[in-house]
Amino acid sequence: MILPGLSFREPMLSDADAVRFCTRRVLQSDLSFANIYLLKKKYGTEIVFHMEHLIRHFPGDGRLRGYTFPISGAAIEDALPCLRAIENDAKARGEALRFCLLAEEQVDYMRSIYGDKMVVNQDDGDADYLYKRESLASLPGPRFHKKRTHINAFLKKNSHTVFRELSTANREDALHIASAWLRAQDESPALHHEYRAIENALQHMEQLQMGGGIVYVRGTPIAMALYSQINEYVTDIHYEKCVPEFRDAYAFINREIAASVNTEWLNREEDLNIPGLRKAKLSYYPTLISRKYTATIYAD
Repeated sequence: MILPGLSFREPMLSDADAVRFCTRRVLQSDLSFANIYLLKKKYGTEIVFHMEHLIRHFPGDGRLRGYTFPISGAAIEDALPCLRAIENDAKARGEALRFCLLAEEQVDYMRSIYGDKMVVNQDDGDADYLYKRESLASLPGPRFHKKRTHINAFLKKNSHTVFRELSTANREDALHIASAWLRAQDESPALHHEYRAIENALQHMEQLQMGGGIVYVRGTPIAMALYSQINEYVTDIHYEKCVPEFRDAYAFINREIAASVNTEWLNREEDLNIPGLRKAKLSYYPTLISRKYTATIYAD
């Protein structure tokens, strides 16, 4: 007999505290409440809180598909009853039992349960790039010589440059920068999703606990960044955008944002297998590349 499935639903702003309680010990950017909420339309995200664990489900056929490992902040073994509930939910839906966005330790634990019935895959494009905040704020030593030179050249060229933290008073300036960035891109549904997420983040910045910064040159806003804290240890850098004429401002705003937050870690998210983005993230010498896995569980 197949029991009724789990009661998944769309994430809401009112879920913020419950999500943050469950994710108080994680590093992954996909577990940032801001990402869960802002990207819900793009990925069709559904969530449920079951036995004090957060479980997500992605119903689509795209990059994200299936369930995520149950998260609570407690010992990984506590997730076993939730995994059994997920198995039943997949049966109730008539779906294969698939998981995505799995951390390595979650894969190891699931192998102890499912053994050879579990087939695992990994895509480097899904991996998070994590850095020690202090390293990006100070850019120390020979390895960051080019970054420091780049920033100094930008400031010399643009002598009237000011960095200001994001607030409700200047969030329209951030949206102006995002609009200028979008107009310069090739037409793409994914980029329009990204712009709408930025727009939504700025509209709900208080509820999402978004922070950020804006760079002004001679009073004109030319670069912006948005971030949120995943928990007390990790800040997730969601978006960095420059107007087309000031693409050389990225290194400067990267440094200023790192100097303005107070967590030990910065998560600069995935590179999605985009060569230029991968090169840029590697050029800051990540302390940790946190890989994510997909898994399919096959019946006996």
